[in-house]
Amino acid sequence: MTNKYAKKDKSSAKLQHVRRYIIGGLVFTVLAVFAIGLYYTDSKKAEGYVEGVDYTLLESTLPRRPGTPLTVTEYFSYGCIHCKNFDPNLTAWMNTLPKGVVFERSPVAFSPAWEILGRAYLTLENLGVLDENHSRMFTAIHDQGRQFASAEAVADFVDGHGTSRAEFLEAYKSLPVQRKYQKINRRAAAIPVTGVPTLVVAGKYLLPSSLDRKGMLELVDYLLAKELTPGADGPA
Repeated sequence: MTNKYAKKDKSSAKLQHVRRYIIGGLVFTVLAVFAIGLYYTDSKKAEGYVEGVDYTLLESTLPRRPGTPLTVTEYFSYGCIHCKNFDPNLTAWMNTLPKGVVFERSPVAFSPAWEILGRAYLTLENLGVLDENHSRMFTAIHDQGRQFASAEAVADFVDGHGTSRAEFLEAYKSLPVQRKYQKINRRAAAIPVTGVPTLVVAGKYLLPSSLDRKGMLELVDYLLAKELTPGADGPA
């Protein structure tokens, strides 16, 4: 009896030792990966990013005139789940913009359904009621499964939220909204924008939509600092 229990305790102790070894190995692996990630991020910040690898320098760029603010443009769509997930990070980051930098959103369409959403964004912007409806549009589409197959459907949704159904439809069909939408999409096609969200910094640096959200904004900060530094390509 004594030998039987002694062997059982010995086996149990051995099993616990193996488990501790495996868990220790997993913890070490996770910490190692985390450390490598931090090292890579710090190295990027210290050494800078590489043109053609981390971002693309656009060919059709114009010199920035003295006193003109730098612009960060997000090409997006309400129909894009990645744009919805990116939006809270982007909104928080917008509060940290340095002096001399402005931010703008440009809706693009890869389908007729997205065209309705793009023109809806510009209509809300034109009416000055984005604050009341921007997040609501994302939530309705991606969290509630709502579909906006027409301008009238959007008008019903925003009615009573800073505007009325009639006011929205009138602005939606107006020439200023139509012209701005056409201008944005010509510019997006010329870049070209092939996915969303896509960021363009100072009208000259194109950031791929494949970047993770945090990495994208860190790269934007790097490029802004580059442009705002005296002696950069554009006047500070």
